Amino acid sequence: MRKCVFDSSSSAHNRSYRVISAVVGLILSSVAVADFENEIAAEGGKWAHYYEQGDLDGLMTLYVDDAIVALHGQPALFGTGAIRDYFSTRIGKAESIFELDYELRETHGEIAYIISKYWLKAVDKQSGATYRDAGRSLLVYKKHNGQWKIAADIDQATPDVSWPAPSGLE
Repeated sequence: MRKCVFDSSSSAHNRSYRVISAVVGLILSSVAVADFENEIAAEGGKWAHYYEQGDLDGLMTLYVDDAIVALHGQPALFGTGAIRDYFSTRIGKAESIFELDYELRETHGEIAYIISKYWLKAVDKQSGATYRDAGRSLLVYKKHNGQWKIAADIDQATPDVSWPAPSGLE
């Protein structure tokens, strides 16, 4: 008669190994997600920085050639030529301050997107007139030559994002 032997220490060892492997996998995937979120958040921050600094050339480095920009109350802009023409009449004409509140950041291979609430305060450098805008934006990014570039930039007015900004910016 054959005796079946169950080695509990071996089974326990295998279970422990599987648990540790799963935990390490979760930690590594969390680090990758956190790195992506930081990377894509930095990309969103670049746009606001270039705009606030009045740096049209810097702003244009963020877009793919065939990007689309659709701002609330404006006709859609197709391609970097139209985008440059539009922003060239605005950027640098006012002291501008942006506040962003990222609501969602995701990636799917070579595509990523950010949805955020935004508040813009701009004070015209000549007249002193103050312009305020608030709403929600969607930035869609594509990997282009190893860098994230904006493929679509859409803003909308929305009743749940209004002044004052959460930081107290008025």
